[in-house]
Amino acid sequence: MYKRSALFITATIVCCVISAGYAPYSENTESAKLLFPDNPDCKIAGVPENTLPDVNRKGKISIEGFLTDIPVDPCQVKTLRPDIFNEGYFSVFDSLVHVCKEHNIEIKFHFDHQLRTHLIDSIGKKKNWWYAAIYHGGGRPEEPVHRMDTHPYKDWMRIEVYQVSKERIDRIYSAFGAEAGRLSSNKNKVIIPEVLIRTANQNLRFTNVEVRPHRIRSDMFGADVITAADIMLSLAERGKLTLDLLWRDQFGRALIQGYYFIRFNKDQAHDRAGFTYSLGEKINDGPDPRGRRFGNNFLHITTDIRVIVSPQYIHWRWTDLSRSAGQRPRPGRNEPPSPAD
Repeated sequence: MYKRSALFITATIVCCVISAGYAPYSENTESAKLLFPDNPDCKIAGVPENTLPDVNRKGKISIEGFLTDIPVDPCQVKTLRPDIFNEGYFSVFDSLVHVCKEHNIEIKFHFDHQLRTHLIDSIGKKKNWWYAAIYHGGGRPEEPVHRMDTHPYKDWMRIEVYQVSKERIDRIYSAFGAEAGRLSSNKNKVIIPEVLIRTANQNLRFTNVEVRPHRIRSDMFGADVITAADIMLSLAERGKLTLDLLWRDQFGRALIQGYYFIRFNKDQAHDRAGFTYSLGEKINDGPDPRGRRFGNNFLHITTDIRVIVSPQYIHWRWTDLSRSAGQRPRPGRNEPPSPAD
């Protein structure tokens, strides 16, 4: 298996916390705007600015057996998914294809219409490739069950591409097939079978949530793109939930550039306590194959840029890193969720 460089693991826990979806929330949100006229208790604070990839803040990519820590020049990369990304933005997959061509590495791929994503056939005549990635300040790269051609590239991110077992690839593709099949069976409507929110004060369960795009990231994505954030926004729009969103450009030296959900109903994020989530097919729920906590469905990626097809679930929980692991409460774990739909 591909050996990761020491640079990938020298992040502080504070940076790790932020990328995972919770962070200190001390900003003034008095200028927040209403999200929905019919639900005045849902607000959004801050706007995306200067989010285009910057040539002076290049990310790096490594390809097992070929290249190590090659800078990605965002001025040279063009997206293969113009149905997803606006001009100037692109994916992890786009970065890989560009670097392979730039360094004369043979890469073969195709777009699979059933799985709704590009698949790598081979790199240098070798098969079964997958990736791990992490944004700036997020710790070690994580191996996600997430379409590589919808995973946004961001400044200073790190990408690793390496060979995995055929069984691992088959498991990932099976999850993609389940999502695509669900979308087709629902006549191309994105309907999420299960949404859970578990905190100290509430244990909610919503079923069969129909989702529409809300365009809170119109800087990066096209008009019809649906992200994980849209799941919660669709519930709020129907009056099933109240919430607040906060834009974070950075925290300390870590680049964020994303929206965080900082409130669900009466539960408000504060200090180093807030909401984390996992999303995908339940067959992949849990840590990544190397045993790390993050990976598979639980990633350091904010919901506003996590493009979805039609996942089986999204689960939210309260996480408090201001206390030691042994002291952290686990509210709702032994209680059945309340039906909220």
